[in-house]
Amino acid sequence: MPAIDKVSTEKHEGDIVCIASYGDQIFTGGADGKIKIWDKDLNLVKSVDAHESYIYALAVNSKGKLYSSSCDGCVKFMQPPYDKVEELLRCDDVIQSMYCEGDVLFTGDDKGVVSNWENDKMIFKYNLVEEVKSLAAEKGWIYTVRDLDMVISEIVQGKSGKYVTKAVLPGKSPLCLVTSTDDGRHKYIAVADRTGKGFFIASNSMADKFKVLIEQQDCHEMIINAICTDDTHLYTGGYDNKVKGWSDLSQGKLKALGEVDTGSCVNALCCCANNKAVYIACSDGLVRRANFL
Repeated sequence: MPAIDKVSTEKHEGDIVCIASYGDQIFTGGADGKIKIWDKDLNLVKSVDAHESYIYALAVNSKGKLYSSSCDGCVKFMQPPYDKVEELLRCDDVIQSMYCEGDVLFTGDDKGVVSNWENDKMIFKYNLVEEVKSLAAEKGWIYTVRDLDMVISEIVQGKSGKYVTKAVLPGKSPLCLVTSTDDGRHKYIAVADRTGKGFFIASNSMADKFKVLIEQQDCHEMIINAICTDDTHLYTGGYDNKVKGWSDLSQGKLKALGEVDTGSCVNALCCCANNKAVYIACSDGLVRRANFL
């Protein structure tokens, strides 16, 4: 039976807004402007005063460099052992989403601009028009979503800031790339549907015309805030205080693994590479660990 087997003994002041992992460490960003670092058993390793206010997003690159964005207009970063906060960017825009493809950072803001960074230098900006609430990127494709549509854009190589739209699917934030493949492109895209209470899984392939393969309608009683994957299983969580697990993605259908009740609104989820648990960021400031297997 799925169960919550660990709850952090310490907490953020207010909501935990975002969560990420690297190795055996879990990172949380909160409305208090703090980044907290936990071990896999949710013992607090370190608490860092990273921002002056609400943290919107976290992203970790392949070397463990941790990026954070906040409503103070800053993107900052820390490198292992996470004892020094450095500033990457200060601006007037609200950077709500970030994603690391290897060591390349992508940021998305409330004006619809996606920027990519290499070696902490901005390379290009792409004006995708609509506010970017959730973001992913790989192999020259950028995936963005707000409240009505998930858009897949292809970067035009050698053309500064140019892109072409490859597909538009009806859906809303959040989104998640699912199931790695040998060629470096994920096999599926998971996205909340327009109602927010369900989600769908689409093929991540132009040859398949990004066909919707699975629709899981009304699977939550309230809006889904978070989707994450460990590559073979999918997890969803939302305002109904529930986290639900799903498996058998490769079979063209989903098997429900059950659910856990957190007792608090689920704001974000992540999986840890070194175990089969899902980590849950909640509005009561606590982190929870759940096992579905």
